Amino acid sequence: MRKMEKKATIALFLMGILLVISLPVYAAWETGGKVGFDSNVNRSINGGDSDTYLGGYLLYSKEATGETRLDWTLLASMEGNGFLKNHNLSNACFTLAPGITFFPYLTWSMNIFPFVQGKAVADSDQSALAFGAKVSLKQPIGRGVYLGEYYVYTDSRANEEVYSYTENALGIYLGINWTRTFFSEVGYEYSRGDSFQTMETSSTSSAGGTGMGKHHLSSSTFGTEVFKDKVDRHSFGLTAGIELLPSLISNFSYTYSTMKGDLGTSIDHMAFIGLSYPF
Repeated sequence: MRKMEKKATIALFLMGILLVISLPVYAAWETGGKVGFDSNVNRSINGGDSDTYLGGYLLYSKEATGETRLDWTLLASMEGNGFLKNHNLSNACFTLAPGITFFPYLTWSMNIFPFVQGKAVADSDQSALAFGAKVSLKQPIGRGVYLGEYYVYTDSRANEEVYSYTENALGIYLGINWTRTFFSEVGYEYSRGDSFQTMETSSTSSAGGTGMGKHHLSSSTFGTEVFKDKVDRHSFGLTAGIELLPSLISNFSYTYSTMKGDLGTSIDHMAFIGLSYPF
């Protein structure tokens, strides 16, 4: 089973590369890089380990033109991230998301798309193939102000069961275009599903004594026990972007999240700053 999942992930990457290469040159492309920080990469209930990473991506996006009430969309992206302290968390992923957009009323829009994502992680236990779907709504509520809502379902199958998960997420965000070159968004997301968490355990305690069931393992990447738990996650985010030069955009994002399960509660602060170049 594990070998089949590895082969599926490799096949998805190869198909992704061929797709990106074959897309028309006049399409909407974007590339960029970022520097990010995660205060709790191991999702620990005991405080967590922080790390910094460097990332880069190449993205193709075909959006709805708005000339008709119904149109098709497509997003394909390739991304890589290298962690500076815990190299086993370094990863590369490919995402493919075809969809349709419907305009029910004036400039209101609804987008529905399934997606597939292959992720290869240096710690091969975490490499995964994920499938899911997203439904999003967006409504202008004033000059330069807009409101959005979304629902996402994700089913991710990792090489080790403790890292596999299914998740249902609901989110809402408010955005403002302050000028033609500067925007910001604030948002909130609630999700319910599986997640791995870590905790420090004494050598005299047994994994069965935690009440976490059979899905756990000892991880050399995190240097501790990893458990699979059913969790509720609350996330609050802030995003801002500014056009520095024509076709050069700087963006910043910060997210604060809490994740509570039977094992306990973990807290995470995540942020990144990046540059994007659409062409």
